Amino acid sequence: MINETNSKEDFESEDLKPIAALELNSEQKNDYLKYIFFKNIHTNIIIILITIAVLVSEIFYRDPLFKYSISFEKQWQKDASGSTIIFFKIITKVGGEYLMGLPVVFVVCYCSLIKSSVFIAGLIFCLHFHSMMKIWYGSSRPFWEDTDLYRDICDGGFGNPSGHSITSAYLYLTLFMYIKDSNFLKGKRISKAIIFLLFLTYIILIILSRLILGVHAINQVIYGSTLGVIVMIFSVQVLKLHEMPVVFYKRLFKEKLIIFCVTSILILLAIISVLSVMIFNNEFDYTTYEKKLSKTCGKSLPKYRKFNYDGLFGAFTVLSLLGMYLGQIVFWYLIDNRYKKYNSNIDFNKNESDKVSLSNVSSRDDENKELLDNLINNWNENRRVLFRSYWNVFKIIIVLNLCMSPMILFILVPKDASMDIIFIYKFGIPFFAILFLIFSFGFYYFIKISCGTKEELLKTEFILNERNLSLSSYDDNI
Repeated sequence: MINETNSKEDFESEDLKPIAALELNSEQKNDYLKYIFFKNIHTNIIIILITIAVLVSEIFYRDPLFKYSISFEKQWQKDASGSTIIFFKIITKVGGEYLMGLPVVFVVCYCSLIKSSVFIAGLIFCLHFHSMMKIWYGSSRPFWEDTDLYRDICDGGFGNPSGHSITSAYLYLTLFMYIKDSNFLKGKRISKAIIFLLFLTYIILIILSRLILGVHAINQVIYGSTLGVIVMIFSVQVLKLHEMPVVFYKRLFKEKLIIFCVTSILILLAIISVLSVMIFNNEFDYTTYEKKLSKTCGKSLPKYRKFNYDGLFGAFTVLSLLGMYLGQIVFWYLIDNRYKKYNSNIDFNKNESDKVSLSNVSSRDDENKELLDNLINNWNENRRVLFRSYWNVFKIIIVLNLCMSPMILFILVPKDASMDIIFIYKFGIPFFAILFLIFSFGFYYFIKISCGTKEELLKTEFILNERNLSLSSYDDNI
């Protein structure tokens, strides 16, 4: 194991282990991102250069591939059967609106608080980033340009890059990176390969559905899926955000300077979103495209889901990220106050000498917090305790429904209201409030219900030891 006196060479011998398994010294824990980035500086620089190349190269293949896409998609639709069209229509609908939430639910239920937060933050970043790029590029969709293409899909926002492509690539590839090293798949190469191929097949099907239905051009899905892979690589491989130590993770929500900087950046991104709509007019003949959309969608497509306003709708998800961040500031405040001081000199194992005793656990604050940190970063065991009674499940369902209550505003605000009312009350406040409530009071009550009283917190540690899952093995484990 590595301690504070270890040199850089000592770390190199541990390269084959996940970083979470390393016992980083206090300085490395406090400067985790700096340590991780510079540890593999040459590889990370190459990844950054590749990212720049991807962004620049898109300019050169954008127009040729877009023009080719129209003729390709028209011929494909001509040759395809009606059942094939229906199949891909289901794939694009399910992949965009329904199954997108399943990976998030899975990660929240089966992974740690840190992994869950990083996973959701990455998804929100993808949604914000690709929406902003749609405003900046102002690229049309194939079915806008050729009325002979299949037009049973109501997409009124600009097309480049493809949102389905970027989110599906990020979601399922990141999910695979999270679960491939799990105990369930440990040593099972064939199972890992099968899961990876299933995820990859689903991503490809979503991409194909966008092409076949004439919603996106080839250049748009290539660009979107590539950006999704890049976001995944930066999150999982370059910065290893999901593996950051608890000490560093808590710093993000404790230090005033960090809080000020992060909050300012997120608010600035929201302001840039609004300014982008005002600045980028995209030089479009909106009248022509309005007529085409009216033929396809009738009056069912509201103004805020068309052109630049649709981009602003997606870009406003950055307010969800702001709510999520401020929510976790409140979460850690509540947690630290609830479990700050208590006497842990309680022996829950006094009758069984072959199991780990808790009688020598120190009552110092830092050790109490370490115990809590380990519990927070081990959702699986918390979930076992949480679901031991139907009453606990009922309480969690009530809490989650209360956290989702701001969605009422989204429902109540009419679609034909002014844009100011819509973006403030239909999107802004709900986007912010839902994530704030879930990541503050929602997660707090999850811990409170699953850990219960201070004594039950210790009993939960005893349960882990009883299952040969000593909390010490989870130190800084994400």
